[in-house]
Amino acid sequence: MATLKDNVRTLCTPLLTPLEKGDAPFHYAPKSRLILVIMCTLFLTIAIGLAVLLPSGSDPFFMLPVAVFGLIGLLGLLIAWVGTDRAVSRLWNSRQG
Repeated sequence: MATLKDNVRTLCTPLLTPLEKGDAPFHYAPKSRLILVIMCTLFLTIAIGLAVLLPSGSDPFFMLPVAVFGLIGLLGLLIAWVGTDRAVSRLWNSRQG
């Protein structure tokens, strides 16, 4: 029986495939995933803070930073949760050698 993480990995295959392909050596530090989670949580906090502090009736264009920060935060958390060590390493552009 497939777990929730397996189902999410299957659903996010188009996002994860470019990050996980290749056989070049990479450097993965165990703290990389933790730092990614912390950074993406900060991005989500910024997005939520901007959405809450945005005055009502303002130009809809001001929602662009909320969308960008929120999307970066969500995608980063998703990769930190279901991505392999290679995918996390590729986000940090960590190559060995």
